[in-house]
Amino acid sequence: MTSAQPPGTPLWRQAFDAAEKAVTPHAENLVRTPGFATGVTLLRRAQTMARDTARGVSARAWHLVNLPAGSDLARLRAQIGALDREVRRLTVQLENERRARAADPTPEEPDADGPHSPGGARPRAPRRRAQRPPRA
Repeated sequence: MTSAQPPGTPLWRQAFDAAEKAVTPHAENLVRTPGFATGVTLLRRAQTMARDTARGVSARAWHLVNLPAGSDLARLRAQIGALDREVRRLTVQLENERRARAADPTPEEPDADGPHSPGGARPRAPRRRAQRPPRA
């Protein structure tokens, strides 16, 4: 047991700490080299290209058998999420308008044109009559 380890440290932890102490300086030297950054960049690009190619091939295969691909489902999920947010926003707006009407103490005046169905066309504002020119 090393002096840095408290008494009763498990054996697996001692082995891990010893391996980390031996590997860390070499790993830090490797990471600081210019070739490491280039290698990681190339590896990442290759990984992205392989994933995109695999997705394209699998999407074409699913479409050949007339089934939706993962990209189709992701697009549908996004559309459903947008619709859900819009319905929630409209529900909140409707509730706020209902509360405002319920809190308004002034009664509504009946329309001059008569009753209208709630789903029907809205009544128009009354038209102004043409003004006659003054007589001379």
